[in-house]
Amino acid sequence: SCSSKRRCHCGEIAHLFTSKTSFNPIRRFYKCPKPEANSCGYWEWHDEVFPDRALVVISNLKAQLDASTVKINTLSTSLDAVKIERDKLKEKVKTMEAINNSQVNKARELEEKFMKLKMFIMIF
Repeated sequence: SCSSKRRCHCGEIAHLFTSKTSFNPIRRFYKCPKPEANSCGYWEWHDEVFPDRALVVISNLKAQLDASTVKINTLSTSLDAVKIERDKLKEKVKTMEAINNSQVNKARELEEKFMKLKMFIMIF
């Protein structure tokens, strides 16, 4: 909203950022939009300081989130590896089925030849 916009000492509209430090997690602040070298140095908190208990809870939740993110990434990598292995095994199964079908056909042909030869021998 327009009422929450702040102007820095340069007259520019200050940008709103979110702190990611452990001392001020998720606190929002305004800062001059210009790069550090050209900045007027304007800086102001947007919200109030959190109580210590809230900081502890936020810190613990962030640690749990980070650990869960690492676990998800690890599991995702493992899942990708398993999918690759599964695809390789599917190809091997297809190859083995083709070989098996070929062998079954050869066995049938040999069985037919054997039966013909057996009949031929019985006739003579």
